[in-house]
Amino acid sequence: MKKRYIILLFVIGMIVLSAVPFLSPVRPFIQLPGEIWPGTKDWPFIGTVLGGMTNTFASALFAWIIVIILALVLRAGSRTADEVPTGFYNFFEMLIEGAYNFAENIAGPKVKDFFPWFMSFILIILITNWMGLIPGWDSVGFWEHKPHFFAEQEIKVIEDGLAEAEADGEVEDYLAGLEARFGFEMHLEDGHLSHETEEEILHELEHEFDEENKGDLRVGSLLIRKSNATDDAELEEDNKGRPVGYSKEAADWTIVPIFRPGATDLNYTLAFALIAMVMVQYYGFKYLGARDYLAKFFPFIGKGFGAQVAKNPIKAIDPVVGFLELISEISKIISFAFRLLGNLFAGMVLLFVMAFLLPIANMAFFGLEFFVGLIQAAVFGLLMLIFMVSATESHGHGDDDHH
Repeated sequence: MKKRYIILLFVIGMIVLSAVPFLSPVRPFIQLPGEIWPGTKDWPFIGTVLGGMTNTFASALFAWIIVIILALVLRAGSRTADEVPTGFYNFFEMLIEGAYNFAENIAGPKVKDFFPWFMSFILIILITNWMGLIPGWDSVGFWEHKPHFFAEQEIKVIEDGLAEAEADGEVEDYLAGLEARFGFEMHLEDGHLSHETEEEILHELEHEFDEENKGDLRVGSLLIRKSNATDDAELEEDNKGRPVGYSKEAADWTIVPIFRPGATDLNYTLAFALIAMVMVQYYGFKYLGARDYLAKFFPFIGKGFGAQVAKNPIKAIDPVVGFLELISEISKIISFAFRLLGNLFAGMVLLFVMAFLLPIANMAFFGLEFFVGLIQAAVFGLLMLIFMVSATESHGHGDDDHH
């Protein structure tokens, strides 16, 4: 059978399957922060200090593991490679050599310092980006009972309100408002709601949100659109007494994906942005020295600044220009972080929404996101390389001609 017929059958199969009620993609629950794995808030350090394991952090760890394994495999291959390498090793040798030559054209002899950062960032970000295109990557996960989720969020809002009331000296009025809302007495421990009070409030809030049925149906191991609920379906319960099945009263479920692309979380992109700019400053100090590098931003500490101003008065505005450059260095962190976050998060939302509206259309958008993931990884690495080169070049050369 010719390939085009196989592709055609595949497309027809996707259209048919998307029309099957229990296979139709559900509307995803979209939030910007990474979702916390249920039950991980009690884990040592990860839970007690970091607040729990997020699916974006897990995805980033997985990407690091892949890169480390890849590096070890290639290192082993480099020791046993024939004179003419072939296959997997040959592909990566060609790729890395091409990237090295490209970086050398930009950085010159400094490429030996800059290339490991340039290539490592591209590989890690690229793998993290492409992981989101693996079928099931962000659609297989843990069950989340939405009334409980929303109730926990509301508890945080109440606690924040209590802290503000305490700062304003209005704790009694705030507690009176809570008692009027929930109908029972509020108790405090060390300035916070007591555990028993929190549990009572949580129970009341879960009941309120349960009436709204904001989720979808949990039927066996599948999450099914709540539009498939039936009036005469018997209300079933899971082992914790929560409603499941085809009943309309059971439309309270969603899924917390085990993995979600790391770059869809600001923590991930901001961490890479901070590391990149810290290394930019490090190489600036390394190649120019502390005084010459800082003179880029504070020209008056440079050698002979007063004499230069006397010779060319227009150089008196250099401190203002230096201050603007300092602001520019800080803004690069924001630019790095939000460019990557915006493109990848928007791509994830696009795939989710199109899967809900017209699943077959994702065949085209998968190709688009494949190239977006590649381009964003390359742009991040390339800008970091350019910033490193710029940081190691002194502004002192040719100043007289420039001014």
